[in-house]
Amino acid sequence: MQNKWKILLTVAVTTMMATMDASILNIAFPVLVGVFNTDVTVVMWVTVAFVLVSTSSMLMIGRIGDIVGRRKIFLAGILIFTLGLLTCALAGSIGQLIFFRSLQAIGAAMTVSCGTAIVTEAFPTSEVGKGLGSLGVSVSLGFIAGPIVGGFLLDFLDWRSIFYFRLPLGAAAFLMAVFFLKRDQVKHEKIHLDFMGTLTSSAGIFLFVFGVSQMREHGPASLRVVLLAGLGLALIVFFVLLERRVENPIVDPALFKNKLFSSAVGGLILHFIAAPPYMLIIPFYLMLGLNLRASEAGMLMAVTSVTTMVFGPISGWLSDKFGPVWFAAFGAAAAAMSFLFMLGFDLQSSTQAITPVFVLVGIGAGTFQPANNSIIMSAVQRENLGTASAIIATQRQVGIAVGMAWTGTLFTLWENGYRQDFLQQGMDEVCASRAAIPAAFHDVVAVSIFINVIVVILSLLPLWTKKENPVRQ
Repeated sequence: MQNKWKILLTVAVTTMMATMDASILNIAFPVLVGVFNTDVTVVMWVTVAFVLVSTSSMLMIGRIGDIVGRRKIFLAGILIFTLGLLTCALAGSIGQLIFFRSLQAIGAAMTVSCGTAIVTEAFPTSEVGKGLGSLGVSVSLGFIAGPIVGGFLLDFLDWRSIFYFRLPLGAAAFLMAVFFLKRDQVKHEKIHLDFMGTLTSSAGIFLFVFGVSQMREHGPASLRVVLLAGLGLALIVFFVLLERRVENPIVDPALFKNKLFSSAVGGLILHFIAAPPYMLIIPFYLMLGLNLRASEAGMLMAVTSVTTMVFGPISGWLSDKFGPVWFAAFGAAAAAMSFLFMLGFDLQSSTQAITPVFVLVGIGAGTFQPANNSIIMSAVQRENLGTASAIIATQRQVGIAVGMAWTGTLFTLWENGYRQDFLQQGMDEVCASRAAIPAAFHDVVAVSIFINVIVVILSLLPLWTKKENPVRQ
């Protein structure tokens, strides 16, 4: 096996561990509520704490990786993540579990922040899309395997098994990284880190994501949301202004002067902001609107992940051959079309009619993300690969958090409004509640269509401006 494929396999294993971590834990929430005799809102912090800590630390870790060496950070990340699995399995209270999950999140941030950069550096410029597209397979595989493996473990073993089970995988990933990853080049110059930029970026992202995550429960105009998200946004703005004046910035503002880079980064965050109507609302539609069992809904939604696994490597290979811009635009257009078809979903929709739409969702994600990531990574110098990799990971997490917030808030408001309208028309409570689901779903889908159209425009923007060639060396 060529060394680049060994490197890809190593990063793919750790990426699969990270994505599986989210999906395997969500299915355990009902069990954890009973085990720790607490409320679901408390158990949710097992995931919320992980997301907040990992998201707010990625930019800083990406920059540190560029300075001290990505292999060192990656190896340390695997160790911390695996140690986190062990401590989570030994947790004696829900508070301990949340704390250990926060530590585990640091390890995940270290591997995710450096992973894309390591793969990009391993492949020649003409094959970056192929490498990143293949890496995307591990993301889908983790999301598919998580609920299946987690469900089996919870049916036959203790809840701690969902952590113990992955310890051998963590050990294997560490050994693969030791033997397969290239050693970092020794840097003899003095290391400079922008501590004020680190503080403001981490605190700003943490407060902003935490603030928007409260929107669904407290409403977008609540004092809690306005203060937290507003303070976070203010710190992010201050961080941007600060980075223009410091000598060694966490994120070099010059990166965004490249139109390929800036339009691709903008398109990426909007892509994830637009995705949650499928991720968050579709399960409610399938289970409460169409009365499908959880296993049936899960199998139906797995169609999207499988399609993404197939189209990711294909998109990466074709974008290397013909250029990534058109494939990023095609993926965004496919996502917009899939949401457009979802406007036809109602209480009589069959699984035969729904399945092709879910396939189109997978085509959109599988085509857009590798091509978009290839544009971003190919547009930066070698010394900034870690930063660009961290930007991709941060955009994904922040985009999903914002998307979940607006989707959950608007869907709840519109669903309540439609239910009241149907009740006034003479429907009983059960029928009114069922009928309100697709009606409110159509409204949030319309918003996603609009956002995805903007992503298409951003993806095509480099074709309408002065052409800029990738600068990676």
